[in-house]
Amino acid sequence: MILVTGATGTVGRELVQQLASTGCPVRALVRDPAKLGDLADRVQVHIGDLDDPATLRPAMAGVARVFLLTSATRQDAAVLAAAKAAGATHIVKLSTQEAGWVPVEGHGHWHREREQLIQASGLAWTFLRPTMFMDTALQWAATVRAQQTIYFPVGDARLAPVDPADVAAVAAAALTGTGHAGNGYELTGGQLLSGEELASTLGEVLGQPIRYVDVPESAMGEQMHRAGLPGYVVDGLLETFRLVRAGRFGYTTQLVEQVTGRPPGTFRRWCERHRAAFA
Repeated sequence: MILVTGATGTVGRELVQQLASTGCPVRALVRDPAKLGDLADRVQVHIGDLDDPATLRPAMAGVARVFLLTSATRQDAAVLAAAKAAGATHIVKLSTQEAGWVPVEGHGHWHREREQLIQASGLAWTFLRPTMFMDTALQWAATVRAQQTIYFPVGDARLAPVDPADVAAVAAAALTGTGHAGNGYELTGGQLLSGEELASTLGEVLGQPIRYVDVPESAMGEQMHRAGLPGYVVDGLLETFRLVRAGRFGYTTQLVEQVTGRPPGTFRRWCERHRAAFA
């Protein structure tokens, strides 16, 4: 049995769907089963909360491997305790690209702290360290519809966004296969794209010109504060955007293809799948 935490999230939903389609026994840990939609009929569903350890112990019954997505280190500690008590053997952790850098930078510090906790647990582990998800582009939907514009604070830097479906495919391979324990997989898409190129690709798919506007750091910080993000989160994200501007994310890896046997999806293909969100 595989337990998937964050089963209604960007990667978790894709992962549950991919595992279920192969007939693999899957248990989804959710707070609101309604968010699973029709997936709830295809997998086991356990209602629980990563902040409530009492709900994790029954969720782990019969579980051998765990896909772990958390927002705080205390949640990792609670899951590890429950997993060890239940006899689980392997944790596949969704981390972030910067957590594998030397030195660690940006909000990679938070994720590296959790990686180290898992490494010290005695359980087998695999870390997935994706770059920016292509789904980040969904945040541009309102301004694309109203202004034919995307606002993105990356200057003229290029990066290689990754399709969450590809991250889920790597997770599925690590959860069901062998040879992945002890590996940290830095996952990127196959194309380096600037803000201008992201905008033009989206515009070509939509059949209209889309403009890219660079956003100053101060304006982005104010926007995130107004959205209610905690100060430490804003600071970490702004540090990451500074790293993007400096070109630190300007490279690709081949790990999606090496693990899954197929090349990563393109941003154009992602745009075609999500065209309705921008229409």
